[in-house]
Amino acid sequence: MNDLARSGVWFFPMDDSVEDELTVRPLAGKENSSDFQIIVSTDFFGASGTVYAGYLYWNSNAAVEYVQPVVLSEKGEAVSFWNGMIKPSWDCSIFSNVVRADLPISYVSKVLFELPSIRGRLEGIYYLVEGQVCCCS
Repeated sequence: MNDLARSGVWFFPMDDSVEDELTVRPLAGKENSSDFQIIVSTDFFGASGTVYAGYLYWNSNAAVEYVQPVVLSEKGEAVSFWNGMIKPSWDCSIFSNVVRADLPISYVSKVLFELPSIRGRLEGIYYLVEGQVCCCS
């Protein structure tokens, strides 16, 4: 979470310096933002009024399967709201139970390097079944 506070936009480099496909680096400026997959710092707002930090994959298509929102705890725990083709189940961590109890959660990505803000609302963890997006709340 400290990394997101230091730099609000990170990109996945695609060059020989990459250690693995999970390598991310801070984006230095808007000139590179369209060349890479990027994540953007995002604020999440629980039904109780609690504000959570996190990120999403910036995409011009704001559907949950494209932006894949993630909420982070101060201890480094994460709740991902996109589970792909696998039916999700909420884990038993204290943080995930707090987030689940605070549904629905709305989110707004920060405007950085002139990337438009992405907004949405989450009712649970989303996944894909036979081409349809479903939600597990």
